[in-house]
Amino acid sequence: MSNKIECMCLECGVSIFLPKNDISMDDPSDADSKLLDSFLVCDNCGGRLSMIGKTGDGLHYRLKQ
Repeated sequence: MSNKIECMCLECGVSIFLPKNDISMDDPSDADSKLLDSFLVCDNCGGRLSMIGKTGDGLHYRLKQ
């Protein structure tokens, strides 16, 4: 079982895999928010990261209507 979490950059769309222990959420009290703390940024462009899920798990996207 992988201990890494897939995160996606909201600016350039690249996936970044971070160790689970290194991740902290922007607003842990908001269950709908998947934004990571602002100090965790994309290595490619410096954009904000959003948590996608555990590495290797099937992706389950939710679309707001």
